[in-house]
Amino acid sequence: MNKVILSLELVGHLVRENRYRVDPKTKFLSRCIDGRYPNETNLPALAFPGADLGELALIMATGNSYGFDVDLGKALKSLVGLIGGVSNFRLHTDGHADPKLLAGGCGHWKQINLDPKAYSLSEKEIDSIKKNLNIDQPIVLEGEHIEGAVLMVKGDWGVLPQAHLETDQGKKMVEVFIYHQSLVDERHRVLSKALIKNKAVKFYNGEDEDWLYEALSDMSENHLMETAKRLASDLPIYSVIFNEDGNFKLEKL
Repeated sequence: MNKVILSLELVGHLVRENRYRVDPKTKFLSRCIDGRYPNETNLPALAFPGADLGELALIMATGNSYGFDVDLGKALKSLVGLIGGVSNFRLHTDGHADPKLLAGGCGHWKQINLDPKAYSLSEKEIDSIKKNLNIDQPIVLEGEHIEGAVLMVKGDWGVLPQAHLETDQGKKMVEVFIYHQSLVDERHRVLSKALIKNKAVKFYNGEDEDWLYEALSDMSENHLMETAKRLASDLPIYSVIFNEDGNFKLEKL
């Protein structure tokens, strides 16, 4: 299937057609930034590289970069508590991948494994993450990647990643990578508090919850950009900022 690079106008059509209000009860459940998720009514609005698997990698990487210790088991417990139980822990694989391989089809996780140093991780830490997880049924995403843009979303609305749009090549199925900045930030606020409360992190210089939140935020951007330059270097990036009523401001970054 040919990829359609999406213009500002086409992205506007996709967002207008695919926007939905975030459910406060499930706002901390996540999906990956991958555009192959079907447009289901219960699709989490919080889109983050690698979903919850990516979040664990992020916590470890932040500790390495900012000089604090992370207890991976307690970090996992903190995250699971935040999302309402292990049944809500999200990661994905590909239809053609071995289901026994952890996130065998997740592009973000694959890039972390290929170049751990770029993500401020070690091979030993990656192995430790794999050993701490026991996910029997990851989400399976089918098909090839045809994402035609990257969307940076802010506000209390989510965006479904797929649409059939009229393009200069006729009506085409299109997909977009999505990163939901507002929900990621909100979850990291609560996660920072939980990590400290559960003694999942150990500081050495009097750092606090606000400091940890800022560190996680900075590393989130680093991880996103590392994966974007590998998987979406040829794609335009658009900012989508929602108003309360669902109207939005769209611009190319």
